[in-house]
Amino acid sequence: MRMMKEGSPVSAYSLILLVASVAAAVFLLNHHTPEYQQAPSHRRLNVLNPKTVLLKDPLQLQGQGQVDHPLCQLLPQVPDDLSWIPVPMNERGPPCSSHAEGINLKRCCVGQCRKWHKSISSDEPAYEGLFLKPDMPDLVSMPRMLEHLHVFVQQQNLERINSNPRYGRTHPIDTCVLWYTGYSLTQDQASAAICKLTSLGYEISNKQKCDINDKDMLLRGTCELISQSNQYCPKIRVRHTLHDIWQRKRASYVDEAGPLIYNYGVRANTLEKFDEWMEKKFTDDDFQVIDQVGRYPFMWREHEPQHFATKDGSYGGQASKCQDSGNYNNYRNEAALRFFERKGLLGKISVIKSFNALRPLSGFHLGFGDCTHYCYSPWRFDLTWHGIALALQTLPEQQNACVQLHNVNVDAQLHIQYGK
Repeated sequence: MRMMKEGSPVSAYSLILLVASVAAAVFLLNHHTPEYQQAPSHRRLNVLNPKTVLLKDPLQLQGQGQVDHPLCQLLPQVPDDLSWIPVPMNERGPPCSSHAEGINLKRCCVGQCRKWHKSISSDEPAYEGLFLKPDMPDLVSMPRMLEHLHVFVQQQNLERINSNPRYGRTHPIDTCVLWYTGYSLTQDQASAAICKLTSLGYEISNKQKCDINDKDMLLRGTCELISQSNQYCPKIRVRHTLHDIWQRKRASYVDEAGPLIYNYGVRANTLEKFDEWMEKKFTDDDFQVIDQVGRYPFMWREHEPQHFATKDGSYGGQASKCQDSGNYNNYRNEAALRFFERKGLLGKISVIKSFNALRPLSGFHLGFGDCTHYCYSPWRFDLTWHGIALALQTLPEQQNACVQLHNVNVDAQLHIQYGK
């Protein structure tokens, strides 16, 4: 399978330009017709080709050899037996690679642990063990994930124009979002997203739009970041909320689109408690939102494995040394999938895999006591960026864009070969 390397001149920009140019041409054509002028509220723009068939399986794209664009090549799933290798010195960068004026980003330093006053310092033997990365050449990093997200946002914007031209032109969807919903492990994921974005040159231009606590450096709400140099998702929001806030706020933002990255798990220490929580929290309205997909495709992020000194690594009721148990019980993530299957939604939910791949990283904890939360190492989160990109790739929006790109390429080839 051919994958695009970062920095390659072939990018998602050409994909967006092609789809956007077709949309613009159709829009102008319809805008100047008497039919549109006479009944603007009833005229439907054919921005998305109604003859295009939305593929249910992205393998159809690759298997038929229809699309050569890198974003249309099916990404591999993260293997359960993923290996971790040392990060070369020339790839490490500074230990604290993120900075924002007036914002405390100490949590972005390698070795920073969950509690703000706890860390694995550079003079400790365990510090070097944090410089590990997945041994997976095809793994998608944050920059490439943003390309996939940018395409999704552009497609959402075109669909809004298509369904309601007047509203779509005055209320564009022009902002990417990574919306994390869950507890502390999910909050760590949201903070890591901000760390990575700022290391890529994104800026927090307005401190009032970034809800990072000055003391513990944790995100409690939304943080908006801007890039002057990145053409993919130049404006992006990272948001962390609990389940109840997601229920109340999901219709409040009209200018954004992006994944709803959901997790619940380690707070339930038995299968019965996990099932009880899921049944209690999720409502019929939630199921309807998940089923419709819309601007916030729902993704289940597997929670990380715990590394307590127990038979399966899970918390046994008391603090212990953090170590590799050799046997890990993934009952929570498995129960989540059974729950969504019972609700008839399993086909609408993508899974961001990480549990099995993170089993070898017992050294990423503080060493004793807290064997649940991981101390910061930026390469660990490549699993999340890859999972998001893989999930976005399977959505109809990107498959539709790939099919349209294929149609444009075929038309161009016919014109060159036959003058048609």
